[in-house]
Amino acid sequence: MSFKAPRDEAQPKVQSERDAATGDWSFAAFDALSDGVILISDALEVEFVNRAAASMNGLDGQAVTGMHLSEIVRQSSIDWTAISEAVEVGKKAEIFSQNSNGRPFLTSLRTVRGRDGRNHSILISQRDLEVFDHIRRKATSGHSENTFRFLNDRGLRPDFARQRALSTELDNVLSKGERAISQGARVLLLGESGVGKTEVARYLSHFLNEKTAPFVHVNCGAIPESLFESEVFGYERGSFTGALQGGKRGLIEEADGGMLFLDEIGEIPLTVQAKLLKFLEDGTVQRIGTGKPKAVRVKVISATNRDLARMVDEGRFRKDLYYRLAVIPLEVCPLRRTPQLIGHLVDRFLQLINQRRLGRLDISPTCREKLLSYAYPGNIRELHNIIQHLSVSAERVADVKHLPDTVLLENAAGPDAERAREDGSQYAALKERVRAYELQIIEDAIARLGSKRKAAEALGVDIGTIVRKTQTRH
Repeated sequence: MSFKAPRDEAQPKVQSERDAATGDWSFAAFDALSDGVILISDALEVEFVNRAAASMNGLDGQAVTGMHLSEIVRQSSIDWTAISEAVEVGKKAEIFSQNSNGRPFLTSLRTVRGRDGRNHSILISQRDLEVFDHIRRKATSGHSENTFRFLNDRGLRPDFARQRALSTELDNVLSKGERAISQGARVLLLGESGVGKTEVARYLSHFLNEKTAPFVHVNCGAIPESLFESEVFGYERGSFTGALQGGKRGLIEEADGGMLFLDEIGEIPLTVQAKLLKFLEDGTVQRIGTGKPKAVRVKVISATNRDLARMVDEGRFRKDLYYRLAVIPLEVCPLRRTPQLIGHLVDRFLQLINQRRLGRLDISPTCREKLLSYAYPGNIRELHNIIQHLSVSAERVADVKHLPDTVLLENAAGPDAERAREDGSQYAALKERVRAYELQIIEDAIARLGSKRKAAEALGVDIGTIVRKTQTRH
């Protein structure tokens, strides 16, 4: 990557190599900054970009050098509309912008003049305001925060704009979902555990509503059957022993004016399904302890990893409720069927974890190759856990040795198994291969049944065995 700094003809060209071999480390030092740095020539071409800037904008740092400004505007995940206008007129500016997930960035533009006073470049610095706010809070709190506060980070929201460009399957799901939601049709999201059904539902909710509108996620499998009706529909004061003095709004009322996401819909108790059906039919909700229904304006998306049609045939799910929910069924593909997303997700998770890490983590080419060839029975959630595992296990560079055993064993059972047979090492690896097969059966049971407890019951083992045998995933 070359860095054509403003210079006269007698000044030698400076190369921004990522090492000290050139004898001039000053430009490579920009990679140590948490702020993004980009240099644009007077011909509106990229002369230099540091790692932070490439990561913030979702760009390939090596391919971006020499790229025209218009390509940056088109490819970046950050809105460059106002930035590009300021660059073209060559003026000093401070610009607030957001990426496709609403993450805020502050971009500063400064003109850098050459020694001849005529040629100039535009120096652009970009700051992730969420990261800056995190650093500010950490510096003023007097104590260290959790470096790996990862799962609950709002920045973990997927970059669907980029993913749609990579995956035709995902683009079709989102396009059909957008049309369905716009026309008021209910959507049933189908797919294995960990494929991102919740994020698809959240995206469709924001597509239809303002981001300030409620998005109420109801995990139907996590609410005890005895509490399901009171939690979902609410109750009036004095309805039962232990009821709050002022009563309580149910989750459906909490979603009024927004989206109700019924996750794991197949877990809803049969005894409550009739009341849910009434709400879907007439748009009213009736709290426990009152005979007066209340009208609510709520859109509904549901999701399941179970075969609802089969449950209907077996009498475990109401047929009329099924047809109310499954107006537009959409299957979110497992990660093994959309391998083109794996590289993007690896980079995305790595980018996010590096914003919280004290030292930058890189992934070696051989380790990346293993990640790209793995089947991910736990889908996107498992990939996220693996990257987090690497961040904890490795200091600066994650290599194959830092990967969880589940990744290494599956790869060993794939193309590498042929080479293993040639040298007889398959006999030494028998125990590991049996373990990998056993884990695959357990993972499949969890994915089909929706929980480790149910998988344990189906496989005839105790829950402790399931937890112990799957803990390497985490």
